[in-house]
Amino acid sequence: MSSQKSATALILREYNPEPDACARALEFLLKNSQVIKGGPYDLRNNSTLETMKNGPQNEQKRRKPNVVKLTAQGYELLDSGRYVLEVVEAEAVNEYGPQLRLKLRVAEGEHEGFEFTDYPNRGAEDGVKVGTKAWDIFEACLNQRLAPDEALDTEDLIGKRFEAMVVTKKTGKGNRTEHGTIGPHRPKKAQLKEGPKVEESDDVEENFKDLPF
Repeated sequence: MSSQKSATALILREYNPEPDACARALEFLLKNSQVIKGGPYDLRNNSTLETMKNGPQNEQKRRKPNVVKLTAQGYELLDSGRYVLEVVEAEAVNEYGPQLRLKLRVAEGEHEGFEFTDYPNRGAEDGVKVGTKAWDIFEACLNQRLAPDEALDTEDLIGKRFEAMVVTKKTGKGNRTEHGTIGPHRPKKAQLKEGPKVEESDDVEENFKDLPF
């Protein structure tokens, strides 16, 4: 009872109310058993005094945690077609079977700089099986035929370029390279240099016959 009296005195010092207000405060003390027990109505708690002033709704607003609103984002897709791709990142993963995780960037053309992640199948947990898409990418990036027992390192793929058809995944959530369309990148300038050469005749007499006299 002494604790209830001290709580009542606290209310009187805090608000200096009218007589009928004192009666309401005393009724509040008697009806709520949690007034002096550290509960939500503990008069020694500043938040309880704030609740008495502004009502429980303001108290709930004050205690409501901040919620970050997120907006839905769609998937940015590359138009289907044949592209020159550069390997930005490469690593072997086994989360959904033996695969390579390749971060690829379009190296030329209208969509240069576009990036997506491809997961070519390796076919073997501890290596790369001949004929898999991962095997084709290794051959294309290294620009050579590989032996079945050849040691391969994903580090050798980084910075290399190859060509492939890029399509949209069946789920519509991103792009992937098409198996069977992967090949080495051969720049157009290099192709021109490797074009057929016109053979020059070593027969001097034959050349003189073509001169007009």
